[in-house]
Amino acid sequence: MVEELFDVVLQSTGFFTGSYQDWKDFPPPQNDVCLGADFWIGTLPQSVENKTVLDACEPAGFNFRPIRQFGCRYAFCRKVIPPSHGPEFYEWDHDAVMGRTLFLSRLIHPTTVATHYSARLIFKNDKLTTVVPGRVQGYGTHVWIVANEWRDWLSQAEAEQLQTYIPIYILYAHERVRRARSHIDHVFHAFYLDQRTASLVSSFESLLKVERNRATAQFKLRVPALAGMVGLAITTDEAEVLYDDRSVYVHGRQPNYTDVSDEVMERYNRFETVLRRSLLRASTDATFCDQFATDASVVGAFGLLP
Repeated sequence: MVEELFDVVLQSTGFFTGSYQDWKDFPPPQNDVCLGADFWIGTLPQSVENKTVLDACEPAGFNFRPIRQFGCRYAFCRKVIPPSHGPEFYEWDHDAVMGRTLFLSRLIHPTTVATHYSARLIFKNDKLTTVVPGRVQGYGTHVWIVANEWRDWLSQAEAEQLQTYIPIYILYAHERVRRARSHIDHVFHAFYLDQRTASLVSSFESLLKVERNRATAQFKLRVPALAGMVGLAITTDEAEVLYDDRSVYVHGRQPNYTDVSDEVMERYNRFETVLRRSLLRASTDATFCDQFATDASVVGAFGLLP
């Protein structure tokens, strides 16, 4: 008997309506894109239907079969070899490769793909026999986008970027970079903007703060400098506003914004884009990563307070 196992994550079409212009300018992969040995973005293995996995990941209910109002754009698929027939045999992403890949994809371009539609597919003699749901419930199974309209897919070019970055991802980066990656992961999984802003600022501070005092001044000095390094512009005044937004939330007061306007979302997303680009580069470029090795290297690269 020949047995094969695949871990999969489906990118659903249910969160944002794609615009024709985005589809034309940034088309999603039309064919499978190889991410590594037995690892790809595209169709499910062995011609498995998307609805088979979607059904397996959703609560079954009782005498309740509503018609699904969305589908699947593509899937991340990886053939896996678990170490034994013990508990890890049924554990989705037991070696964390899929989770790391999803995180890296969000640094390139955030989408709503997450583990709420993840599963391990078990085949025997090329026949699907078992679908084991992955991490489909609880914290961290959804990610969110701060927007009313969004291109909720990786383009062909971005999928090819992901293919390039996976083998050079610096898993054991400097501690500052690892802490910043942890904070931005909280950003991706937070639904409310005040929570996202707090984690976003914490991620920046993990990279750029070198002493306890004058935290706002450090943020105003170094965040614009970091933005310039990744090809974006942030003013010192904008940095101060974001830091104030963070401070009123973490100190238990009412945030400065009472509704999430387009202007607030645009400003927030520029900061998140700076952070994503910075961490993508710090996670794939050793020279750039070394700027965050020590307090002295941070000061040398991003400025010393007067």
